[in-house]
Amino acid sequence: MTFPARSLSEAITTAQGPLLVPESFQFTLIDNITDVIQSSAEPPCLLRAPTGSGKTFILSRVLGNVSTLHDVLWLWFVPYVTLLQQTLDALATNATELSGQLLSHGLNQQPAPGQVLLSTTSGVSRASWRRAGYDVGGGESLRTPAAFIALARANGMRIGVVVDEAHIALDEATEFGQFVKWLKPRYLAMATATPKSQRINQFLASAGKSSFESFGVSRSDVVKARLNKAYIEAVMYQLGQATHDVTDLKATVIKQAWRRNQHLQRQLVDAGIAMEPLLLVQVENGEGAIESAEKILMHECGIPPHAIGKHSADAPDPVMMSAIANDTSKKVLIFKQSAGTGFDAPRAAVLATTKSVNDPDYAMQYVGRVMRVAKPIRQAYANVEDIPPDFNTAFIYLANAEAQAGYQAAVNNAMAVKSRLEGETEKMVLRNTRSGAQAFTNQTTKQKPLSYALGAPTSHGQGATGSVTEHASPTTPESGIPSSSNNSGHTQGHLFTDEDLDTIVYGEKDVIRPSPLDALTEDELEERLRSFGIRLYRCQRTLPNVPLSLRRENRPNALDMAKITERAATQVPISPSLMREAQLAARDRLKEIERHVEMTQQKVSTQSVRISLDRNALAKQANVVMSRLPNVEQEDRRILVSIMARQAEPHVRDALEDADQDVDESEIQRMCRYAAHWIIRASATKLSEAFWAALAEHAETAEAEALPDALLFAESMPLLSSEKHIYGVLPPDAQQLGELDQHLEYDAQRLMDTATWNLETGVFRTGRFDFTYALNSDELRFAEALDRAEFVTWWFRNPEKKRYAVRVMRGDHKNYFYPDFVVCLTHIPGDPPLQRLVETKHDIKDAVRKARHTPPSYGKVMFLTQDGGHYHIINSDGSLGEEVDFGDLASMREKFKQTIGSVM
Repeated sequence: MTFPARSLSEAITTAQGPLLVPESFQFTLIDNITDVIQSSAEPPCLLRAPTGSGKTFILSRVLGNVSTLHDVLWLWFVPYVTLLQQTLDALATNATELSGQLLSHGLNQQPAPGQVLLSTTSGVSRASWRRAGYDVGGGESLRTPAAFIALARANGMRIGVVVDEAHIALDEATEFGQFVKWLKPRYLAMATATPKSQRINQFLASAGKSSFESFGVSRSDVVKARLNKAYIEAVMYQLGQATHDVTDLKATVIKQAWRRNQHLQRQLVDAGIAMEPLLLVQVENGEGAIESAEKILMHECGIPPHAIGKHSADAPDPVMMSAIANDTSKKVLIFKQSAGTGFDAPRAAVLATTKSVNDPDYAMQYVGRVMRVAKPIRQAYANVEDIPPDFNTAFIYLANAEAQAGYQAAVNNAMAVKSRLEGETEKMVLRNTRSGAQAFTNQTTKQKPLSYALGAPTSHGQGATGSVTEHASPTTPESGIPSSSNNSGHTQGHLFTDEDLDTIVYGEKDVIRPSPLDALTEDELEERLRSFGIRLYRCQRTLPNVPLSLRRENRPNALDMAKITERAATQVPISPSLMREAQLAARDRLKEIERHVEMTQQKVSTQSVRISLDRNALAKQANVVMSRLPNVEQEDRRILVSIMARQAEPHVRDALEDADQDVDESEIQRMCRYAAHWIIRASATKLSEAFWAALAEHAETAEAEALPDALLFAESMPLLSSEKHIYGVLPPDAQQLGELDQHLEYDAQRLMDTATWNLETGVFRTGRFDFTYALNSDELRFAEALDRAEFVTWWFRNPEKKRYAVRVMRGDHKNYFYPDFVVCLTHIPGDPPLQRLVETKHDIKDAVRKARHTPPSYGKVMFLTQDGGHYHIINSDGSLGEEVDFGDLASMREKFKQTIGSVM
């Protein structure tokens, strides 16, 4: 039997491949956004991630996670029509628990949990709809948005909204914001490829939201995962007065781009990578533009017609374009400006465009076509450091005739291109090429490599001296056009050699910066890092009692699990109602409702009847619960069942006596085991928490790795000084960290990841300020208060998941807990200072769970929360305790005095 598709899109949208395995940064983002978006505050969540980092994949997995726990109807908005089908395909592939379809189709269907209705933002940004309460144009054949949303809510569904490519989609932020405000979504998620927040803030204000939670991934992380190319090179042509009016700039750009593409092909062959690189040629809209570019490619570059793919329609078809881009018989794809978004061309590394770059958001989209790293290259190189620079570079060739009105106009236009490209990558600099063109690149200077262990393929035909071997150019008798390749994959008969390649020329003024890896002293290292735009913030070891390393907790290795099992089992609370259910189940006396329907007269009757239990199934389910408990082996399971059975035994015996049942002793013991299985099955969460609490009591304290001798950040983004933070500054905020890519070159960011430097004086350790150091507004106020407090000797912003950070075992589940602050303070004047831990929390329930375990090295952790503009200590029971005045932290000191006995 076949079932009709619920919409046109469902009839053609099916999964295109296996579910993707998230990269490590994607996995972290999916988990964190899922947790925050459905937390008690349900804040809007913004994902800042570069083009090609899998924003749609991350959001689809977040929606899938939330939808498995709640009945949610999602509305997903994109900026361009061309992105609708691409998003539908992504949802079908990566979120099988969701059902994607167009909003225009979905309005006439029955709302269902997990539905994702897609539209462009402009499709719902209509003032006439708003004035009519989004209840206009309905009828028998068309349901209005107001009617559809009302029906969904009547069916108990929550509403969620996703705004993809928010930096573009929110161009009409105010009107679209009014629509979202009317929707009143329970969940709101956004994704953007730019650190700029003006449109986001405007949209949230119009949508009735005051702020948002931001999640960021730097482009360097995406590059490390080999999803984005590390380098980008954009080339423009500076024409003098004598040549301005006689230069065919379009032909120049297309030929130079093809030369670059041929050069890449030869390098791929030499490296043994079976991939035909694809040249993208973007032309202006209008008649004859495609044909003109095709003529240049055939007659001036020698490319046969069958190797040229064309998308000539003004209306873009991203599915067709992706099909052409993935056809390995095609060496070139020509398309119009209007079709420059919404398709994937993984083989492409070179783009030639004959249109000016006048829209930064549009520029970001077309640059994204050549930023992705092709799968064969990812398979050939396991680490980003191993990828040769040319394979890891996106090349953009720009022809803008309108901007060639003179030298100054060309420079001004080039600077505009530079700023737009910097929004897509890191800081870029201007270089000249052999032909006199201008190139902007984030691969800044021809200098010594950061590591000499990196291999690179030898250029085809090029020896150690750098000479180039010429090749003949046979022609095919049928067309007279030089052939471009043979069956072996080697390029033959090409019109251009590497000598024709328009490469960057480094002049005398281009100072080669010495590598910090070769520094011999700390001062020399600091100076060389500064030449890369990196500032070094040293650890202030002159502050009293600053340790070489902090202490952290590890899970215990050698355990007496029998004792831990006994302790956990006796600590699990068993309610009277659960115990009654358990003894009824043990005696096979459970009852449920039996429903009778008389079919002819449709009469319904119900009665309570005794049900039979599958004791084997009950035992299996109890074993599943026990298998998920930490460190529990088969013998521990027997102990757990035995303890639970002993607790149930008196209740079972009393019930048998009340029922006047005469049962032998062996049967009673079997009943008690069944009761134990029932209790274990019903107490999965409480058992898990009890085991983790027992394990936390046996946590092992050890020295963490040594604190870095210095932390690194961009010198062009100076940090505020701090008298008592052990690194002398307040950590950067999320906005500064989000803009880091625009201040540091890619090579500089790789340097910041270096953890150890071998100097003459010994090993010098460094770390980098990243998002785990960022302070929110409450944390910043508290940090400033710590600087002012006389009894505070020093403090440290404790980052997450660093080997040198403080971590504490949790008493409720397997994750470690990284408190926000380590504070060294004198509890009583004249006493030696002690290290204590402070955490600022919005979620009081989470604070109570984290407080179940007290680390002996630091004593009871203090949790602070904000309530009505005032800050309070959270009591162990979750109630609000003493108020903490950030102008005078005396109450905090007093509370620490009361718990000083918990420090061992």
